[in-house]
Amino acid sequence: MKTFGQQVLILGGFYFIISFLSSLSLGSALFNIISFVTFVIMLIVLCIKRKYNFLICFQNKFTKSSNYLLGLGIVQYFEIIFITLPGIVYGYKATEAEYNGTELPAVPLEYVPIISYIYWIILCFALILATYWNLKKSRTQKSSD
Repeated sequence: MKTFGQQVLILGGFYFIISFLSSLSLGSALFNIISFVTFVIMLIVLCIKRKYNFLICFQNKFTKSSNYLLGLGIVQYFEIIFITLPGIVYGYKATEAEYNGTELPAVPLEYVPIISYIYWIILCFALILATYWNLKKSRTQKSSD
């Protein structure tokens, strides 16, 4: 995978960890918004610059951790595309309907459990795949020594 794609996924992996840890504590919603906006700004800058030097240093120094961050980045982008964005759209439509005094849109009851199962499958698969890459690299390094 090219450096740009890896850095996009690692950036998503960092955001996954930050959002996960902030959800465990009683952190404020303001911190969550600030971290999401920071993530989006860093993603836009990465698309313009095409690489971050600190991420290249991180990848070279911590290869095993960067493999896990790659996997978590895949999960984070799945969450943004299939959970966060539809939630924003539904919330906007529900607020608009409430403001206009019309009937609230129906909640997509089948969508939520299906996406939840897919999310957990992707999470498990990404972590298993990252573990496989790390074990494979460590075995090739031991056999070359």
